[in-house]
Amino acid sequence: MHFDWQGLEQVVKDRITGFVRRMRAEHSDDRLYAAAVHEFYAESGGVILATCVGVAGEEALASVAVGGHTPDDLRWSPADWPWQLDPDQEEEAWMSRLSAVATAEDGRRWDAVHARYLRTVVRACKDARRELVAEGVVGRDFVVVAMDEAWDLVPLSVSPAQLRQHFPELVAEQQEAARLDSLPVDEQAGELIAVLADPASTALGREQAAARLRNLGPAVVRGVLGGLPQAPEKWRWAKLLAEIGTVTPDVVDALRVVMANVRGSEPDRAWAAAALARLGRMDVVVAHLDGLPGEVAVSGLTAPYTSFRDHGCHGPLDYRPLEAALVAHPGRHDAVFARLRPGSSLCAIGEDETATAFDALASPWPVVRCHAVLVLEHAPLRGGQRGRFTGELMRLRREDPDVTVRRTAAGVDRRLGDPR
Repeated sequence: MHFDWQGLEQVVKDRITGFVRRMRAEHSDDRLYAAAVHEFYAESGGVILATCVGVAGEEALASVAVGGHTPDDLRWSPADWPWQLDPDQEEEAWMSRLSAVATAEDGRRWDAVHARYLRTVVRACKDARRELVAEGVVGRDFVVVAMDEAWDLVPLSVSPAQLRQHFPELVAEQQEAARLDSLPVDEQAGELIAVLADPASTALGREQAAARLRNLGPAVVRGVLGGLPQAPEKWRWAKLLAEIGTVTPDVVDALRVVMANVRGSEPDRAWAAAALARLGRMDVVVAHLDGLPGEVAVSGLTAPYTSFRDHGCHGPLDYRPLEAALVAHPGRHDAVFARLRPGSSLCAIGEDETATAFDALASPWPVVRCHAVLVLEHAPLRGGQRGRFTGELMRLRREDPDVTVRRTAAGVDRRLGDPR
């Protein structure tokens, strides 16, 4: 499908420049220092939503820095800036067309389309700044930046000098990342594990350290296991082990010890249970189920079916461990269903998992049937699978004995455009 990328870039640029000009006219006594495109949101394989534009001035920023916040705290937090421009109908229409292109052909090109959209916004930011500076609307120190949640677009939006001046923490992170990349894997792992235990001594935070450890894979498992017993927050380490995806007797035993420790914190125990389940060892959770607090038990029974599964390595979709657990402990069904209810954050499934989800529509357990309906809604269905899914939704909305499953099937059917 054809898409007018230049047209979209022009629309984004015009929104930025038009809003900055308006704020300059309305607040001529303030020194404007930045504009930001922010509030990026996209559902992988689904819709890509329009962004907001924020503009900030020094005096205006000081006026909103209340409640213990300083202007420096909010300086690069565009959602907290006082002047905001929400998407208008024109931009919403553009994003609707973009989403249609991204999701065409069962979403095969979604990643490429979304990446190009982000690059388009970055170019619009650069073009907007050039135009505003050239016209004298703002000074040369004015910054226009695309600010996604992870700040991945920030270095692409500004010059190296602007990055050093306004975002020194990003520069420090880049330098530290380059230094780590130059080290052998064992040395990298050792330093990153030390950061996970105490991030105070490095430019990298715990999240960045965990992501890098996850990318190093099985080579770091021994080191992670070595740090787990004495870690004050064991949940971070349990989560990382699950995301690395290596299952060994030592990994299983270490997680079991954390999960079963009655003196441990509930988050630590819950994440250990979730990690065991995600690693394919829900049976270990079930063996201890009667002695686990409710939150810990539910985490261990639901983790492979939530969005937690989508980060790092994971096995294929498999409802059999959950069904076996419910056969042994049917009283846990409602708590599990509450965690996996419609509207909760569920896993995304791939093309090779759709057959499992279709089979699950006939499960004796309502939670399994409902979960399968919800993940199939966003699955990459091929050939006759879409028609099959429509037929299954009709059957479930009319015949399923569980009211939540019936309502969920009806809601999905409406969203897919079949208003029976």
